[in-house]
Amino acid sequence: MTDFNDVKHVLNYLQSEITRIETVSGTLSSVEREHYQKLTNFDHKELVDIAIEEQSASRQLDTIKQMCLSMSKQIDGMVRQLDRGAGNEIH
Repeated sequence: MTDFNDVKHVLNYLQSEITRIETVSGTLSSVEREHYQKLTNFDHKELVDIAIEEQSASRQLDTIKQMCLSMSKQIDGMVRQLDRGAGNEIH
């Protein structure tokens, strides 16, 4: 039973850290989108080029956020499987 608890503890920790990464990447993505919108309001080629880079960074951060969400769901499923497995051993 200790092995299940150890594994669950590690999975819960990983899920917590992945959730933090998801939150940070979502926040940074929003900031990048705001920068893009502000920079495209200027009629200056260099600023528009920077805006395009900001838009690309925002998309990449959104991808990281989605990856984190997917990993978190997978970990949640693993924890539930462990709970079901541990419950079966008790009975």
